[in-house]
Amino acid sequence: MTAEDDQQRRWRLMWLSSLQAFSDSETQGNRWLDPAERNPHFSFVECMCSYFDDADLSEEKAYQNRLAKGHVSADEVAAVADFHSLAERYESPTGEDWDADSILRDANWQKVVDAARQAQQRLLALLTDSAERAALTQPLRWDERNGAFHADLTDSRIVPGGKWVAEQQAKGFRTMLGGLRRRLFGSGDS
Repeated sequence: MTAEDDQQRRWRLMWLSSLQAFSDSETQGNRWLDPAERNPHFSFVECMCSYFDDADLSEEKAYQNRLAKGHVSADEVAAVADFHSLAERYESPTGEDWDADSILRDANWQKVVDAARQAQQRLLALLTDSAERAALTQPLRWDERNGAFHADLTDSRIVPGGKWVAEQQAKGFRTMLGGLRRRLFGSGDS
């Protein structure tokens, strides 16, 4: 398998698992509302982020671009078109994207969930790969290691807020020190 094939496979699994998260009202109700839930994946914010940002579907012609690259078929694009349109236009009823209770009770959110289920059924008729079918029908299993959550199928990693901020600050500090070191001592190439 080439690196490009591997990248396409990872993207498809991420895409399909993000669709599954939209369609899975049971997991939403159980995990989004659980005050003890530590994994940020189980939230409206991450549901939207996984699909539009992580799967890179926020651009106007995102699906046409994926189709041109061979990542999806025309039938797959047609299968998710209604869902994509509803999800793209959805806004939380209170304007607070962390207000899971209001979102889950919102009739407009239920329309998004229903459209995701319809897209899921249409896609299942098109998919033959067992890993892709699993990604589309089963919630990701996450395990916690070294302060981060790791997904089973998609090779995704989520670092909870405080730890992520600390990592980013440390990374920025290391980058700044590296830049300072190069300016003071040269690149070391000479």
